[in-house]
Amino acid sequence: MTPPALDALINLPVAAPFEFEAKLAELPQVTGDPKAAFAELRRYVEDVHRAGASGHTVVRLQSAAMDRVVGALWDRALAEAGQAHAPSPVSLVALGGYGRRELAPFSDVDLLVLHAPGKPDAFVKTAAERLVYALWDLRLEVGYAVRDLKTCDQLASEDHTARTALLDLRWLGGDRDLYRELEREELHGLSTAKVEKFLQDKLDEMRGRRERFGDSLYLLEPNVKESEGGLRDLQSALWLARVRFKVAGITELLSRALLPERDIREMRRARDFLWRVRNEMHYLAGRKWDQLTFDVQPQVAQAMGYRDREGASGVEEFMRHYYLAAKAVLVACDAIVDRCLETQTATGWRMVPPPAATIGAERPVPVLQGQPTRAADRFLPGGELKVFRGRLTVSDKDVLRRSPAALVRLFAAADREQLDLYPYARDLAAQVAEELPPEGAADPELNQELLACFTRAGTRGRFLTQMHELGVLPKVLPEFARITARRQIDVYHVYTVDVHTLFAVRRLFALRCGDVKEPVLGELMQAQARPLALYLGTLFHDIGKGAGKDHSVRGAEIAAEACVRMGVDPDDAGDIEWLVLKHLRMSAIAQRRDLSDPDLIHAFAEEVGTLDRLEKLYLLTYADMATVGPRTWTEWKARLLLELYGKTREVLQRGERRPEPGTAEAAGRTRVVAALAASPRHGSEAEQRRFVAAMPARYFLTAAPGEAPHHLRLLQLGRDRVLAGALRHRRDLGLTELALTARDRPGLLAIVAGVLAAHRIDIQHAEVFSSSPDPAAAGWLAGRALDVFELRGPDDGPVEPARWRAARRDLVRVLAGEEPLAALMTRRLRASSVAAKPLPRVPTKIVIDNHSARAHSVVDVFTADRVGLLHTVARTFFELGVSVDLARIATEGHRAADAFYVRTSDGRPLEGEQAGRVVAALEAALARAD
Repeated sequence: MTPPALDALINLPVAAPFEFEAKLAELPQVTGDPKAAFAELRRYVEDVHRAGASGHTVVRLQSAAMDRVVGALWDRALAEAGQAHAPSPVSLVALGGYGRRELAPFSDVDLLVLHAPGKPDAFVKTAAERLVYALWDLRLEVGYAVRDLKTCDQLASEDHTARTALLDLRWLGGDRDLYRELEREELHGLSTAKVEKFLQDKLDEMRGRRERFGDSLYLLEPNVKESEGGLRDLQSALWLARVRFKVAGITELLSRALLPERDIREMRRARDFLWRVRNEMHYLAGRKWDQLTFDVQPQVAQAMGYRDREGASGVEEFMRHYYLAAKAVLVACDAIVDRCLETQTATGWRMVPPPAATIGAERPVPVLQGQPTRAADRFLPGGELKVFRGRLTVSDKDVLRRSPAALVRLFAAADREQLDLYPYARDLAAQVAEELPPEGAADPELNQELLACFTRAGTRGRFLTQMHELGVLPKVLPEFARITARRQIDVYHVYTVDVHTLFAVRRLFALRCGDVKEPVLGELMQAQARPLALYLGTLFHDIGKGAGKDHSVRGAEIAAEACVRMGVDPDDAGDIEWLVLKHLRMSAIAQRRDLSDPDLIHAFAEEVGTLDRLEKLYLLTYADMATVGPRTWTEWKARLLLELYGKTREVLQRGERRPEPGTAEAAGRTRVVAALAASPRHGSEAEQRRFVAAMPARYFLTAAPGEAPHHLRLLQLGRDRVLAGALRHRRDLGLTELALTARDRPGLLAIVAGVLAAHRIDIQHAEVFSSSPDPAAAGWLAGRALDVFELRGPDDGPVEPARWRAARRDLVRVLAGEEPLAALMTRRLRASSVAAKPLPRVPTKIVIDNHSARAHSVVDVFTADRVGLLHTVARTFFELGVSVDLARIATEGHRAADAFYVRTSDGRPLEGEQAGRVVAALEAALARAD
């Protein structure tokens, strides 16, 4: 069950022999003033932590320090109570993490004051009050209860949380006989029925907690204690084992052979790492703090010795180790739970499969579901494997060692039979994978079996998840080891590279099986005659990450080498290498380029070459974008990608050459004229001719002909107004379409963008058209601006009508000169400002592309997303005398990836020194606004 690449944790601090004992001997005694003594103890433990002690040593030492403080205060409380009241039997008991001697620096101190049967007398009440007040005086968070044995038992019977608290009993002082009676009753007096109920209650609690804290250990800002794979998961599993098997702690798991020694060793190492991280977080915050937030991650990494190296970020390496440790804890937790449920006979336990819509939720919590639905025990053909107790296992202990291919056949059979692996088979598979020599991955039979897994009819790719979970995948596919637990510190890539990759491949399997409903994509996936290249291209698409250069280029090289080793058909291998190299291309064009430009579409068609490659790239792009994180696949992105696919497909099917300059414009003009003629109520024939003469050439390339009559009507409405606008809500796309007209002026886009930003309205897309300034040709239409936008409100949906009305009023005021834009933005943004959540830094990068468009330069702006970003960029262009005709806005988490089609004042693309000045000015403006 050892997670892949857990050997990366080998250099992390672990408890040296007798480290705790040596430090305990030097722990100061409590004499004199308790506050001073407690402060001295806390400093001593922190100094030990800062000197590099293991997490185990620090939590044990913190617990021992608390014992000394609590013990001294308890003795004093008993003495003071005894002066006023007759003493009676009472015992002080530590509970929770304190009871386990796993106290973090600023964790709560949980105590039980256990008294003789009946109500607590005055002596007990006084002693308890004196103790708690004294602890509060030390600014400690104290959880305490004053109870007798009967009350403890009654509460434990009614509430599994109370029962759980009593599993971590530890005597601190007072009457030992009272304590022993409680210990005997709570740890050894559980009936079978109570055991079964406790197991069910704890599993329900685990499921609820995982849902509450994000049902994945690969969270951006995990909670070291409560998130999946955190310390609470491990402790929950140990509680189950303690109740089921009466074992106390990890050492007894080994003595009872409930887990292999290797797995216990790795689990301890991982737990120690998490303890050390949690201890550091507490010391940094000066209080209890368990959320590994973006701003905390670099501080913890620095304190734990992680440093940036060439091509490697210290923070990323630290988080990689965190995920490896969390996965080790999670796998150990599941193995312990598995054994606790293995003896279940009264009712059946089974795993609830994840819904198809959430492919990637591969690790559901076991839940009780009535009578078992268990496959009959039997041997599978060939005799290597058998079904036992409803799970798949091996027929003998040497089966998986007879050939490397046998290891893959185990997972292939589990996938085919739709069975979980029996615990013994899981352990054996992990052990055999660990022993597999590097040359084992080149075994022809192994690779033949592995490739067959991908192409088996009906597979949903479960074999990949199981192999990954047990550390087998990076052994049979060594290229995968480099991306295991690797992540990028941003809020767009929610998962580590390996998990995102597996989600993406499994999304394709789900499409092929019909589990995910995407009409065009589903049809294309199901029609794939040779899907292997697509599956492997997706599996390898991010394989070059962390290699220190363009990951697409390096990934293509790695994929090509892997295909040779695996014996992939040369035609498929060529497609795989190409897909990895181009896997970002379609997304970038769809979101940041002008899809109405026929030259762009023809160039992309030439780059793709064939319909088959286009379909594969479309499917890979979808799988990649849809599994980066929750809600990253939107109707807006789907529409853009489908538009690019459809237009490119049409070019490839017709075999068209690039159109001659002006051809597309003439065709567009003809379509607009026809649309106007079909709508006589939107203007006289003379006005329609004037509109066609007034609009710029680009209008006929980009505007939908059916919109032309509405645009003419809008211009008519705005003829004598400061501003006229038409709004259309597209709830199917989750946005609002806005068309505006006003008297054209330099910097108009910057003004509109600024006002909308002041009202928290995001511009997703902007088309800027200026009519001819010549009255002789355009008449009253001369010098008019017609701008078309796609907008989102602050909740990522269409703009609320009230918000638009307020924005429209402010826009009119600014255009009329009644209020300066800067004053409006300051007033509005100050009134709606909220504290910014710390996020990873995004470097600004400006790229000028003079190849994607004939008449424009495309300026790509990559920077941190922020309110008013489009306004800042548009104002900078205005100040430089550069016109913006088109803006495409894309956001990846908190990173903006925006594209601007621009021209100089004389209508040419940016070149030479002017291009350099634009880049420098944008960098400076964005730095000021950051």
